[in-house]
Amino acid sequence: MYSFFSLVGFAALLLFEATSAAPTKLQPRSFKVERIQQGVKIRNAQRALTKSYSKWGMSLPAVLTASNAVEATTALNTGSGEAGEVTNQSTQGDVEFLAPISVGGQTLMVDFDTGSSDLWVFNTQLSAAEIQKHSTFDPKKSSTFKLLKGESYSISYGDGSMSAGVVGADTVNIGGATVTSQAVELPTAVSGGFVSDFSSNGLLGLAMSSLNTVKPNQQMTFFDNIRGSLALPVFTANLKHNATGFYEFGKIDTTQYTGSINYTPIDTSTGFWQFSSNRFSVGNGQVQQNTEGNPAIADTGTSLLLVDDPVIQGYYSHVEGAQFDENQGGITFPCDAALPDLHLALGPSYMATLSGDLMRFATVGNNVCFGSMQWNQGGNVQILGDIMFKSQFVVFNNGDATIGFAPHAATI
Repeated sequence: MYSFFSLVGFAALLLFEATSAAPTKLQPRSFKVERIQQGVKIRNAQRALTKSYSKWGMSLPAVLTASNAVEATTALNTGSGEAGEVTNQSTQGDVEFLAPISVGGQTLMVDFDTGSSDLWVFNTQLSAAEIQKHSTFDPKKSSTFKLLKGESYSISYGDGSMSAGVVGADTVNIGGATVTSQAVELPTAVSGGFVSDFSSNGLLGLAMSSLNTVKPNQQMTFFDNIRGSLALPVFTANLKHNATGFYEFGKIDTTQYTGSINYTPIDTSTGFWQFSSNRFSVGNGQVQQNTEGNPAIADTGTSLLLVDDPVIQGYYSHVEGAQFDENQGGITFPCDAALPDLHLALGPSYMATLSGDLMRFATVGNNVCFGSMQWNQGGNVQILGDIMFKSQFVVFNNGDATIGFAPHAATI
């Protein structure tokens, strides 16, 4: 099809030894982290695709490599039982979903990311050029912070972006739920891609603890530390387009979806919320086999859909004027083109419907729009980002290692 590069393989992961974090002792409970639409910004298609490819180790087309280098350099060199609820902020045309967390009594807005397992935050150890407009955590102002001597972490991506530094333990509160001695990673260096995203001051990973990057002793995620105190060992993502949504821990709200939840097993050996996805259909057409049939990962930390070539070919062959645009590094089409619904297998039996309206990600030129679904460059996984979550209520069940999907309830 197109001359892209192939996906870089995932690194092998070691067994971990975590700090003895403990949730506050309460009766089994649930808590909610709400989001509302505020301060919407214009979507940047090239930034979203660069971030998506880089996170998952996919080599960048030349135009994205050049664009990313300019943006990163510019960012660094210029100053541009109980239920608790918090408010979440939507940014970049609700590409990112941010929520406040408290670390050592200091509040920061961070990304909730089901595709990673680290909790790291901007902090006062960083230089002024790296901090710029970010809110920061100051460990000296926390009476509960303890440095974990000898521990460090490093996260790097295919485009050269990175976050690396030291590790401490502190009290972390999210939505009224508290974990003491939660591992918190404090970068001493971050690259321009993170610096330029002024809305987010860190990341809360919600994949398996086996993916945590702290060495020599891997650490447990906030969810793994608190799930023993929850009424159910689950969390849900109810993230809608241009409407209120939320994350909820310990409870499945039956008023937020229609029909039944369709559960499928995850492959726990990968550390991701990974499952099978090998069929699709377009509009009212017949179900087709995805002959590559790579497994899919549900990732709230990725904006786009990155899928196998048969799905790309099968869908965009129904969109008049769709083409690979070398100037954009991805697939574009006329903004007035009719976009059919995509029906995508999530597990062996359930077909989720993604509305055609969701398949138009951003305007990138005069009547030129960038597709929400892009090629995974022949890689060995498919990534289902926020575009999928806008169509589905999703249950992450750590108790029986499954993930569940159902259409959102209608907004009244």
